Amino acid sequence: MDKLILQAGKIFKDADFDWCVCGGYALDMFAGKKLRDHGDFDMCFFKQDRKEVLQYLIDRDWPVYGRQGGWDTVPVKQAIFYKVKDVSDPDLAEMGFWAVKPNGWMEMYELPRTKNNAYSYFNSGFNEDEFTFIEVAFNDKEGNAYILQDNPKITLPMERAILFRDGTPYLAPEIILFFKTDEWSATNSYLGPKMITDFHAVMPLMSKEQKDWLLDAIKTAHGEHTPWLDKALEGMI
Repeated sequence: MDKLILQAGKIFKDADFDWCVCGGYALDMFAGKKLRDHGDFDMCFFKQDRKEVLQYLIDRDWPVYGRQGGWDTVPVKQAIFYKVKDVSDPDLAEMGFWAVKPNGWMEMYELPRTKNNAYSYFNSGFNEDEFTFIEVAFNDKEGNAYILQDNPKITLPMERAILFRDGTPYLAPEIILFFKTDEWSATNSYLGPKMITDFHAVMPLMSKEQKDWLLDAIKTAHGEHTPWLDKALEGMI
């Protein structure tokens, strides 16, 4: 198993909340091999546990930075991040988060004092050999159901949503592929080609049950006809 995945497992082995590897590394875990190079390391938690997760990271000397607004609204290099000091701050509910190990591959630097507690960052390139950065995602669940995109019509039982390889939890491939099928991601010049690569690599490995769920979820979220998907994924779904 990849060393970053093993290191993530060690950090969260004592956590009393649900967590799992997601993104490209989770697809590697499902496939049992590395499928492509990665630009970050993603982990999934649940909104109900936000305070506990953020405090858990801070207590282990992983400063957490929250970014206001969706990831697709402002280019990352133009974004402003706020260092999380109070995990009870209600404004955190609207933020996306990065946790950065001190002296890691991404250094945060404070902006002028006119922007209180505001930071930008210097990105020296993601290092796939050292676990120093986590993109923190918070998703929804209700009872035993994993809920996607705040849509109660798109759910998956938790035992199918979170899978395990060698004791380490990871997000099911059908969920990860689903998250890649919105128009913004599919037509993005950076994310679009990665989506196609992932579909080509992972779809043949999925069971019929997984594929059927994915197709139904896409139709529920985007409708029967999705021009950006029809063109990008022709012959795959």
